[in-house]
Amino acid sequence: MLVIVHGWSDNRDSFRPLVRRLREQGIEQAVRDVYLGDYISLDDQVTFDDLAAAMQRAWLERRLPTHPGSVDAIVHSTGSLVIREWLTRHYAPDTAPLKRLLMLAPANFGSPLAHMGRSLIGRATRGWRGARLFETGSRILSGLELASDYTVDLAERDWFAPSPWYGPGRILCTVLTGNQGYAGIAAVANKVGTDGTVRVSSANLECARMDVDFATEPMRPISRGPLDSMASAAFGIMDGEDHSSICAQNRGPRNPATLPAVFRALTIDDAGFPAWRAQLEASNRAVMARRNEGRRPHFHGYQNTVFRVRDQNGRDVSDYLIEFYANDDLGQRARRMTRDFQEAVVASVHVFADNPAYRALLINCRELHRLLDRPEDRLYMSITAFPELNSREVGYRTYGDRDIGALVLDRGDVRTWFRENRTLLVTLTLKREQKAGVFRLYDG
Repeated sequence: MLVIVHGWSDNRDSFRPLVRRLREQGIEQAVRDVYLGDYISLDDQVTFDDLAAAMQRAWLERRLPTHPGSVDAIVHSTGSLVIREWLTRHYAPDTAPLKRLLMLAPANFGSPLAHMGRSLIGRATRGWRGARLFETGSRILSGLELASDYTVDLAERDWFAPSPWYGPGRILCTVLTGNQGYAGIAAVANKVGTDGTVRVSSANLECARMDVDFATEPMRPISRGPLDSMASAAFGIMDGEDHSSICAQNRGPRNPATLPAVFRALTIDDAGFPAWRAQLEASNRAVMARRNEGRRPHFHGYQNTVFRVRDQNGRDVSDYLIEFYANDDLGQRARRMTRDFQEAVVASVHVFADNPAYRALLINCRELHRLLDRPEDRLYMSITAFPELNSREVGYRTYGDRDIGALVLDRGDVRTWFRENRTLLVTLTLKREQKAGVFRLYDG
């Protein structure tokens, strides 16, 4: 049995071509019943919690199997968040009814277009559809925004869960995503490192997390990680596909390897899954070796680097600047490298609208690794935050060199921190302090 779930501002009809192509590939030998899920995504009051609850109700009403590993699923774009929310709200890793989960161009860690809403996504990529011309599905789009607290929380619930959701013996999850932007007028939506709608790096479900502690000893910050998960998923870049063509829309797929990969993902078993992961990893290396040699930054390897800054009490810090500089910024070469880092390595910075403590930096890994070309080169990371204690009664000591230090990364550390085509979740902790005048006690 196969269930297909669409993305934002879409519906089930878009996936009939994919079903037809799968049947041409002989998928009916393995899957007899196909169900096309349909859900409301443009109502401003609908949340991912609502969608998960409604999906469970529809699942039970249709009497679909609920015993472990009894159903396969394909999801596209936002559908990945819907099904992950449904799984974590209604099941446990050892009771989930899914066996094979294929994610096509998923928005696992958001989309650079989400905060622009229907005015851009709808017009450029889908045309004007539907009757809700003045509603965008604002709560869904908030969760889809880059660096949203929702996608970080969801990763904590499933990817970093104590008991793994994904891997042999559990859900066999394959992520396939394109790397080609849209053509024609739809190209207005294109951003570097994307398939026109989602980043290659933020599509990948496999992510890592890191903690950096500036609170205990501000001059000597301590880092822990990157920490990986016990879970595992397969990830493949389908070279030349865009966000629509990968799921057989707009005359797709364009890459002859895409449909065979889809078929394989829907028929793989536990024993064959490690080899399937290795096969896709080898293909990705070949794709990136070729694309990183090209001059078009669109195809370079990027990391989606999501920062959350908080104080030692767990309270979010909303006004801050992450600072990267080379070789302690001493000397002409170091200053040039620092400038090049800001201009060529940091491709974009996005502040999450609903909580500015969360920010996504898109890091061009190709340019970064080329920048640090000597064995002695180091990359420094520090932070400046507001309110600043030197001029306020409460705040952070981050302004001067004697107030806060820097985390120093050698070239090996940099390659561990910054890996192309993935998301790294970084939690950075600062020490919040108060001057003596904030509270005093006097003799009575």
